[in-house]
Amino acid sequence: MKYILLTLACIFLYSSLCRSQEKKYTDSAVAEYIKACQCKFGYRYGWKLKSVKKHEAYSWVKKIIFVSFKNNDSAKEVSYLKNEKIDNDVVTEQHLLTQAETDSLFNIIYGYNYTGYPSKILVFECKQPENAILYVDSDDKVLFSINICFSGTGHQIWTSKNYKGTHTTTFGETCFGKYEQLAKLFRSAGIRNIK
Repeated sequence: MKYILLTLACIFLYSSLCRSQEKKYTDSAVAEYIKACQCKFGYRYGWKLKSVKKHEAYSWVKKIIFVSFKNNDSAKEVSYLKNEKIDNDVVTEQHLLTQAETDSLFNIIYGYNYTGYPSKILVFECKQPENAILYVDSDDKVLFSINICFSGTGHQIWTSKNYKGTHTTTFGETCFGKYEQLAKLFRSAGIRNIK
């Protein structure tokens, strides 16, 4: 009987301790995590806008294009390409970025970073994107792209098998607010179908 009472007392103490730890996690830890994940502007890791433009990957790129497209085949990784060029039958909207828009894009990708240091980084899948940033060479072939799901705040980077460089593009840190900044840039470039 003593052992049963002792066991029940241990179970009760353990469950009480777990509940108090759980409450502590859901209150202050979540608020702290959300604060750490917010975007703030400021280049990190020695990046500056000039050094980003000199990055090896961008030496191959001659133009950057925003697109929206019909994605009826989620199994196809880049449904907007045909022989590594833009398939105008699939692409519904496209906009060639000016130098000022390119600078804004790089500022969003490389300049917006986490406010703090989140313990875990959330990355969401982008299974059926309908928007993309295309990096195009002098032969109008897409070297790499960032496929974006604005509604699910996810992205996926695609690189052409014919790309000869050693580095590709990046999305940077997925801090809260970055997708909204990108959507705003897409809209200002005249892209209306943002999903």
